[in-house]
Amino acid sequence: MIKALALGFLILLGLPTLAVASTSSDVWPLPTAVTPPPAIAAPRDVAYPGVIHLEIDATDVARGIQWIHETVPAQGGQRLTLLFPQWIPGDPVPPNALDQLAGLVVKASGTPLKWQRDAAEPAAFHIDVPAGVKEVDINFQFLVPSEQRAGPVLATPTMLDLQWQSHVLYPAGYYARRIMVAPTVTLPAHWQFASSLDGARRSGDVVRFAPTSLDALVDSPVMAARWFKQYTLSEHPVSVRLDIAADTEAGLAIPDEAIDRYRREVAQAYKLFGGRHFGHYDLMIWLSNDFGPSYFEQRQSGENQLPADFFSNRERYASRWGVPFHGYVHSWNGLFRVPARMWPANFNTPPQESLLWVFEGLTVYWNGVLDARSGITTLPQAVSSWEQVASDFSARPGMQWRTLQDASDEVLIQHGNANLWPEGRRQSWPDWQLGVIDAYSQGELVWLDIDTLIRERSGGRKSLDDFARAFFGIRDGSLVAAPYTFDDLVAGLNAVLPYDWETFLRARVDSVAATADLDGLARGGYRLNWTGQPSAQQLATEQRSGMIDLRFSLGMTLDKEGTVSAVTWDGPAWRAGIVAGAKVQSVNGAPYHPDALKTAVVAARDGGKIDLKVARGVTTQVLSVACSSGLRYPHLERVPGTAALLDDILAPRQ
Repeated sequence: MIKALALGFLILLGLPTLAVASTSSDVWPLPTAVTPPPAIAAPRDVAYPGVIHLEIDATDVARGIQWIHETVPAQGGQRLTLLFPQWIPGDPVPPNALDQLAGLVVKASGTPLKWQRDAAEPAAFHIDVPAGVKEVDINFQFLVPSEQRAGPVLATPTMLDLQWQSHVLYPAGYYARRIMVAPTVTLPAHWQFASSLDGARRSGDVVRFAPTSLDALVDSPVMAARWFKQYTLSEHPVSVRLDIAADTEAGLAIPDEAIDRYRREVAQAYKLFGGRHFGHYDLMIWLSNDFGPSYFEQRQSGENQLPADFFSNRERYASRWGVPFHGYVHSWNGLFRVPARMWPANFNTPPQESLLWVFEGLTVYWNGVLDARSGITTLPQAVSSWEQVASDFSARPGMQWRTLQDASDEVLIQHGNANLWPEGRRQSWPDWQLGVIDAYSQGELVWLDIDTLIRERSGGRKSLDDFARAFFGIRDGSLVAAPYTFDDLVAGLNAVLPYDWETFLRARVDSVAATADLDGLARGGYRLNWTGQPSAQQLATEQRSGMIDLRFSLGMTLDKEGTVSAVTWDGPAWRAGIVAGAKVQSVNGAPYHPDALKTAVVAARDGGKIDLKVARGVTTQVLSVACSSGLRYPHLERVPGTAALLDDILAPRQ
């Protein structure tokens, strides 16, 4: 029909016509796929011949320009493919730093060589090495962002986080552990540094490290700073150090109380796990409001950018002093014992997301337990943390369609938005969509259930501590990763307490559920109750954050100016048509104020409605919200007459 109309149109215009073929393929050939480029060589467990010499000039911290020179052994007459690392252990999201590599020049004996980026893999570079050439020289720059909207700010005039994965090109076709690198870094004049790399020799501002494998290199970032201080947290069986960098010399003053609790947390971790899997460990903390974000975990170190007043503002942060130990726990859980599908042969093999509810959920669980056992948090503070987790998941409608395992995959679903991590891209309806936070917090609830079940069924003779020692504390002193599968996990739990753990875990991880797993809290001697009055801590949190939390009554949270930050799926505000980003301008005709909104919620509990004038862009409308519950605040309470298993879990080990 279309061809006929077109032909008629040409005739009416008096233009010459062509014969119209009977099928479109005669005129417009159907497309065929372009032959894909040859696959990049898969990593093999064989040694790469020779040693890569890597030199980094990191002195230009003012502009964040880092100059890299590599000498890579090569075989003349063959193609050399070099890779820029994209995936690193402990972080299933690519660092997204490829666009910060610039100025790439390759030479052999001073003669420039052409390089070509792979057509399918932009992090791969092909070089045809001339006959007779035994090594190639590579020069490029890594351009550290100077503002966070461009990426993590890891170099300032006072401090530096040198992450080797952003400063090396390595040959394809080999396991990272079979590629040897001799690294050297030149630091700004008179700066101090720390790293878990061994064999450091300093001459002036040039630091040479002993040759090491590529996987050990990437596992060992360098902290450097104008103002730096190191504390020893433990010397037995090996050294554990706290490395502090600050914007000012005064910022290095850490309270003795914090150092004492950190030492106790290290001791409690040894009691929990037994073995360790680092030659020495560096707990790195950058205290700055203009640095980072930097939150990376390695087997022998952990990177943490924290507010400048993290240690001086005790009222706000003292209960969170244990945050850096999340990475310390990962040394055992996630980096030594790593889910088999997440163990990388090299740094350009995308991991298959697996068992993140163990990798992260169990790490969060033990981080909180160790904080309590070391005294960083008090028992009431630890219980309050569980109150928040339990209430967050008390109404999680997304659990009705999405399993915990699938929600864990959100970290890969959003990998194209890696520059937004660790938070990820903001979800419009997080309690319905679910996401990475579920792998952490919902996984934490699952592990509390397991711990209390073991304690109850064994009469207190066994606990998750026994599992920690038997599963994660094996091979004391070994630096070689020990991957595991779901079946290994089940076997490990059965070795502590025979039970149908496979069915138990499948029901909580691979099945949809109407409600969150709060059995561990109930077995631990606590229950979630609801009242119309917030606790002192809930009020303090509102005052500190400026957020008004009405999720459990009105179904939304707002800031003090009335801007909506989140709306609960299928809650009163949702049903009225309110969305995140909208701004409440008035409440029942009166100007918006948090107290006026709370008063209106109380008044509407007998079946009334609240009229909210809501602005969204240039559109303003009055929406009626039905809210019959009144104000509702969660409170985790002890159940009289029950065993206080949660209290036992949080008590220090002697």
